[in-house]
Amino acid sequence: MEKGQLDASNFDQIGDISAGRTPARRNEDESILSSVGGMPVEDVAWATEVYDNAHAKGLGQNLLLWDEPAIK
Repeated sequence: MEKGQLDASNFDQIGDISAGRTPARRNEDESILSSVGGMPVEDVAWATEVYDNAHAKGLGQNLLLWDEPAIK
């Protein structure tokens, strides 16, 4: 985009797609490119908020990921 080779109007935000405000694909021939970046601390903060909201609403289920904790 910085070099003028890509038009910003051809890009959609993942939030708009997941909320249904923008279609994920407009036709069968369309290619999808995703660029994921950011800081891990932001990912953890966001995941904590999602978990807290789900827990408060009684949503989700407990998962047994291993038989014993890795750290005791």
